[in-house]
Amino acid sequence: MEASSENRFNLLPPGLRFCPTDEDLVLHFLYHKASLASPHHSSNSIIPQLQLHLYNPWQFHGRALSNGDIHYFFSTVGESKATENGYWKDVLMDEPILCSATGDEVGIKKYHIFFVGEGDDSPTPIQTTWVMQEYRIYSYLLDTHAHSPDTLPKQESEFGLWVMCRVFEAKDNSGRSIFSYEDDEDNESELSYLDEMYLTMDDI
Repeated sequence: MEASSENRFNLLPPGLRFCPTDEDLVLHFLYHKASLASPHHSSNSIIPQLQLHLYNPWQFHGRALSNGDIHYFFSTVGESKATENGYWKDVLMDEPILCSATGDEVGIKKYHIFFVGEGDDSPTPIQTTWVMQEYRIYSYLLDTHAHSPDTLPKQESEFGLWVMCRVFEAKDNSGRSIFSYEDDEDNESELSYLDEMYLTMDDI
């Protein structure tokens, strides 16, 4: 069910901010969501589910759970990432999500940048400062009693139905993107953006 424009998901008590870790997003929120039997099952989660293709990133205010300019929402695996004005491009910078208690890999974080244009094959797409971190959970976590994590392959086919999305702008003081993506494998100049991005997260 889509969140309404009244944004009831942002009604946190005064003084509280939603600042989950990667592990929190995967093991607490995403695991709980993926454990529900039906994709249309309603829950009391404070994080709404959105159809990604219906919104440009600057339209998440009032629809997602937001902490300032950082927006959180659920989407589905395989959801179209093309919107009316552009598309989200996977930059192939995946990171494993580890359980702090056991050290086990429990999920994966994928990075996407929003480009304004008619599609991934558009001759003149324009990169924006919008970044999306997409969290996926491994399906074996949904049946821990029947299987051991060590007995199942961690392949894309093992991902659950739902994904968690965190969207924000990553830009420097001049307003330029700190995520300068190049699709050329020989260009190594800007793909180490992660440290810079993490340093700016507190200011977003």
